[in-house]
Amino acid sequence: MSVPGAAPLDPPAKPGQTLPIALPAQIAWASGSFATGALFNIMALYALFFMTTILGIAPALAGTIILIVRIYDGIIDPLIGAISDRTQHRWGPRRIYLLVGAISMGLTFMAFFNLSLLGVEGTSAGLAATLALLLFSTAYSIFSIPYLAMPPDIAPDYDARTRLMSLRVFFLLTGVMVGSAGAPLLVEAMGAPAEGFRAMSAILGIAAALTCALVFVGAAWLPHPPRAQRKAPVDALQMLASPFADTIKVFSNAPFRALTLVKLLQLTVLYTVLTCSPYFFTFVLKLGNVELSQYLFVFSIAGIASVPLYRFVIARFDKRETFAALLVLYALGLASWFVWVPGEPQWAFFARAIVIGSFSTGTLLCALAMLPDTMEYDRLASGEGREGIMSGVFTFVENFAGALGPFVIGLLLQTAGLIASRDPATPQPPDVLEAVQWGVSIVPALFCLAALWPLWSYRLDETTLLEMRADKAGSLKTASQQ
Repeated sequence: MSVPGAAPLDPPAKPGQTLPIALPAQIAWASGSFATGALFNIMALYALFFMTTILGIAPALAGTIILIVRIYDGIIDPLIGAISDRTQHRWGPRRIYLLVGAISMGLTFMAFFNLSLLGVEGTSAGLAATLALLLFSTAYSIFSIPYLAMPPDIAPDYDARTRLMSLRVFFLLTGVMVGSAGAPLLVEAMGAPAEGFRAMSAILGIAAALTCALVFVGAAWLPHPPRAQRKAPVDALQMLASPFADTIKVFSNAPFRALTLVKLLQLTVLYTVLTCSPYFFTFVLKLGNVELSQYLFVFSIAGIASVPLYRFVIARFDKRETFAALLVLYALGLASWFVWVPGEPQWAFFARAIVIGSFSTGTLLCALAMLPDTMEYDRLASGEGREGIMSGVFTFVENFAGALGPFVIGLLLQTAGLIASRDPATPQPPDVLEAVQWGVSIVPALFCLAALWPLWSYRLDETTLLEMRADKAGSLKTASQQ
């Protein structure tokens, strides 16, 4: 990767100053995805399972709790994005939130997985879980929304964004690997499941908080263009209402609207599979946390190894076409779990991990590489900087997908008759085993194929952006001559 000034770090950029962005500074920014990837995917993997098998909460109620938390995200995410867009600070408009989010995200993650210490049951357990997840979700948004709004200023052109997002995907998948593959090992190491979850949350929560704090430090070397000063103070009511008005405005951006729906369906695939995996390994495959860790480790390694390949393919065939092909392949890989039968050879187990992990990563990279393009399109078309609002919407979509998956699986398991307990070894009826197998195969594959429809309506490419930049430059030149 050739990046100007890739040797030493450039000095911290002053507001409004344009400097080459050194590779170490890009890496420092991208490393934040390690923490968000680890914690969010552990929540996707274990939140429903923890509530139903450790706290004794019924699966439909547990899925509904997660859904309620994500609806709450829909309220606070645009507000956090708007606040970051309006922030005037000597550290830049977004950097302060990286520090606040780093600390609170680690603490609230640990709080959720320590709820078993309270000894609560029934309604009290549900209320405690709801509160803990609301606090974690708030902390996650405080960090991730300003973080996700930064790429248009870090990588100002079409191809540079793919390179930058490749770095982000690398760290994201590394976080997924350490979190999703490491978490089961940490839970297993403690013997008793409840103690295992507590130890896992302490180790990974502290590690994630420290990583995010390093991103805050590294962000000092990134540019932060000055925000337009507001001529008049904004009253509180207007401040509360404006994010939602701005959210409606950004949906007039057709490429962003299409990409948002694609992202929702694509991530629902991932979080449906992650949510169902602990049940599938425990009840259907009759395997333990070690085997689940091995599968997710291979899944993650296959994804990381595939990033350079997909960067090349995207450059050769463009982002949308690559995305569509990968969605179809992803669906086929997932559907292969439906034909699993006892006694299959071990190579088939790991072959699925490689194939599904690779295609999942490819779809993720395509979506992330397309997001900054839609942000630039919005800036050129509207003349306003609304990256914080757009990243807030995208983060909400990510969070809502992280709830839609568990909600669907929770209803599926409730209908099938899952027995909620405080012991994961509790035997389950045959209908539950069948529902779990549907949940890791056919259900997510259908979501995957559904994403092809909105993707087909996405029409933003490099040529369009080049033409818009030229028109904008021409308009500015004409205005300066008058």
